[in-house]
Amino acid sequence: MVATAQLQALGLGSATIRRRVATGRWAKVDRGVVRISGAPITWESQVLACVLAAGEGAVASHRTAAALWDLDGCRPGPIDISVPRDRRYRRTGVYTHESTDLDRSRVVRRSGIPTTPVDRTLLDLCAKRPTGIIELAIDDALRRRLTSWARLLACLVRHARRGRDGVGRMRRILDQHFSEVAATESGFERLVYVRLVEAGLPRPVLQHEVSINGRTYRLDLAYPEAMLAVELDGSLHLRRDVWEHDHGRQNALMLAGWTVLRFTWRDYVEHQTRLVMEVRAALRADDP
Repeated sequence: MVATAQLQALGLGSATIRRRVATGRWAKVDRGVVRISGAPITWESQVLACVLAAGEGAVASHRTAAALWDLDGCRPGPIDISVPRDRRYRRTGVYTHESTDLDRSRVVRRSGIPTTPVDRTLLDLCAKRPTGIIELAIDDALRRRLTSWARLLACLVRHARRGRDGVGRMRRILDQHFSEVAATESGFERLVYVRLVEAGLPRPVLQHEVSINGRTYRLDLAYPEAMLAVELDGSLHLRRDVWEHDHGRQNALMLAGWTVLRFTWRDYVEHQTRLVMEVRAALRADDP
């Protein structure tokens, strides 16, 4: 299976390609795609034909990518491919998804087919499949070490935006595994980051550094232009030495003109709406 553009890049002229198709040596499969006559037609070959016909940047995605990764609950079936926004590809029985963020994930090959990586595949599944199937696929990917909570969370942060299909459901699944996710590096901060972006707020800066009187402070989340810091208190903050350090740090920030909002794990788990409202109110208060 090969695209005629690939053949031309190797030096075969259009006339040679047409002649081999006319004589039956090659068979036309799709627009700009041929295969050696007599080669077996499989589900994988049909997927590859669609990806090649859709052009540069197209990948197998969603249910098809999940089946190529052989995730639990995901089997070959209707073909899903993703293409860059404004690309057109139509074929009966094929679901084409236009995407604005394909460039945020590296492309991998499964069975020789350009495919979304497993983290992006699971996020895409969250937009289309029942929660039970998604959780089954995530558990399988974690067990086989195809991904981790940290990688799933990093993928969610990369693709988070208001209205982006799958973001809300993936975040809720991660919320259900909060203790495991929060234990990852910056896990708590990243969950809050996604929730704020999902709510339509501007993207905060993770781990923003501020220098005050010769000392440097690292903020969990920050809106530097608004001088708004969002500090998140996990179990570590229950230690007295950490608690005392945080208060001195907060005082220094506030004296330098920063507004500091503090939230705990419980605030995030039980009062997400209030958390978002308070951050939004603080940003509005800064807006002249």
